[in-house]
Amino acid sequence: MPSFQHILFPVDFSQQNGGIAPYVAYIARRYRARVTMLHVLEIPSAGYPGWPAHAALIDFQAMIDDRRQRTESFLKTEFQEIATTRVMDEGDPARQIVAYAEKEKVDLIMMPTHGYGPFRRFLLGSVTAKLLHDVKCPVWTSAHAPNIPAQPAGYRNVLCAVDLTPNSVPLVQWASGFVREHGARLKLVHAIPSAEPQSTFDIEGGRFRAFLSDVAREELAKVQKQAGTDLDAVLRAGDVAQVVREAAEVEDADLVVIGRGVMHELFGRMRTHVYSVIREAPCPVISV
Repeated sequence: MPSFQHILFPVDFSQQNGGIAPYVAYIARRYRARVTMLHVLEIPSAGYPGWPAHAALIDFQAMIDDRRQRTESFLKTEFQEIATTRVMDEGDPARQIVAYAEKEKVDLIMMPTHGYGPFRRFLLGSVTAKLLHDVKCPVWTSAHAPNIPAQPAGYRNVLCAVDLTPNSVPLVQWASGFVREHGARLKLVHAIPSAEPQSTFDIEGGRFRAFLSDVAREELAKVQKQAGTDLDAVLRAGDVAQVVREAAEVEDADLVVIGRGVMHELFGRMRTHVYSVIREAPCPVISV
């Protein structure tokens, strides 16, 4: 169940970092959690491709001192009433963030997705992608859009995307606990695989799609029984990310909760679609 006591907020001093600061502060206040603001300075080695010929002239100590000072002053006003630790480290950003999260028993990582621009909106930042793959704690990511997100007004409508594997049971229970803590409404969403209607006349195809829909409803009922829930659900045929995005838009969702655990089986497609769901979601996503 959600119990955020230690939130890790990786920072690179970007506009996107500043944009999600109110969301980090909101969760920290809501759970009375402490926040660690972590900046990792990546200094390439001499063998790094593109290593400049004038590297010997670079004052790395001055660079380190500058980053440490920026870490201490970044978003000072926004976090002045929150217990905040500021850490500046050196190394590979993703690797250092993962190591810090494990060592310090972080409960939640909150960060923007990055990857903005005409073409980069289709890509997650490399650090974000690495964290989603390697960390064990939940990861909150902002809506993958070029604009600065609106100020958080709490969580009212939450969607939980399920793949109907056994891992869906603890996921639904986690999401249920989260919405209870926030007084929000929770609805499940599932994309039925291989059930997209064809443009041609296809009686057998229609029967097969109806069969898949019936199976999905039966499996979802089993998940809810095991999870101890009786929630409304959206079941639609189509691509996972598209179904989740459309459901989030219709339900005016403030948050989408997804799992990161399953990579195979007929209905176990959510892990392979985590990146696309985050890219397409019109609201923040917590991946558990």
